[in-house]
Amino acid sequence: MNQKSRVKKRYKKKGKKKKIKKIISYLTVLLVLSVSVYLYFKVTEPGLAREWSEVEVAKIKTVVLPKDDGHHADGIEWWYYNGHLVTESGKEFSFHFTTFLLNNLTTQTVFHSSLTDHQSGYHFTDQTRVGGNISAEFENKFNFRHIYWIMEGGNGSDVLKVANEKFAFDLNLESTLPIVLHGNHGILPLGSFGESYYYSRTRMNISGVLDTGGVKESVKGEAWFDHQWGDFYTDKMSWVWFSIQLENGMDLMLYQISDKYGSPVSYNGSISKNGKTEILNQDDFILVPKKKWVSAKTKKSYPVEWVVKVPQKEIDLVVKSVIKNSEFDAKLTTYLVYWEGAIKVNGSHKGKGFLELNGYDDLENIKTD
Repeated sequence: MNQKSRVKKRYKKKGKKKKIKKIISYLTVLLVLSVSVYLYFKVTEPGLAREWSEVEVAKIKTVVLPKDDGHHADGIEWWYYNGHLVTESGKEFSFHFTTFLLNNLTTQTVFHSSLTDHQSGYHFTDQTRVGGNISAEFENKFNFRHIYWIMEGGNGSDVLKVANEKFAFDLNLESTLPIVLHGNHGILPLGSFGESYYYSRTRMNISGVLDTGGVKESVKGEAWFDHQWGDFYTDKMSWVWFSIQLENGMDLMLYQISDKYGSPVSYNGSISKNGKTEILNQDDFILVPKKKWVSAKTKKSYPVEWVVKVPQKEIDLVVKSVIKNSEFDAKLTTYLVYWEGAIKVNGSHKGKGFLELNGYDDLENIKTD
């Protein structure tokens, strides 16, 4: 075969290769288009589209109920109630009841409770602790039972029982509003301390029996419920916290978290009404401490009067403690001392609520007017 023939044969082979490559390219494009069309119609089928959407929602870290009414494996968790009670004879009381689940080197369940007599000014407290998670066997709810302490509930239908030498109550609670998710879908930023899951039932109707000094009376009232958990340590934090129920149906949660030196690291809040919630950030509310109360027992001072403002909602409140002596010495169970008590609300709006002041060992320099 001469040189010319060999060249022709070589070009002929190249031509065939080019045709084959073109065919493969066409087939590839056709296959991609076919798969794309198939997936388009398949994904837009109602069932699959809903399934895909649910998967995407599941990727968002959030609170899911009733599952998250139950316990978690995080470092610290608490189920908390405060409430205002009126007896059948017209007497007024307030209470708080908290169960802590502490998961550190060992697991502990801790109970704190207080009752305040608004007539006499007496503030009674009680506390105990027990090893392990005594609600571990329950899912989608909580059921803590230890001697005379009972905290049971889930899905907004709860039972609280406490009994000791000074006071006892047996209360049934029913939520009247949708839950409030704080922060981002129920995830609350705590600045340098991390984050916390946090939701509330801001209005729960109360019915039951109150026993003070052997005198039993039927009571009615309204409670606020909080559930909070995460991997953070309260001994490194201090905070000012308000739960406020206004007479116009509006509910406020305001949280200012500071380090042990009193420097704020996080501001969080929410305002809800008729089942709708708006999240409040640092620029949305103002907390101004006013008068202090000094504990004769611990010598700690607590700002028990405040001005609370939410300018965008034209809210300008004067908040005062009902009973100034509402300190809770919990060194026997959680090694903390904090202030927890009922507040009365006046100013642009009227209402009631609770104030909690924690970590005031190193906050003596807080300025008040």
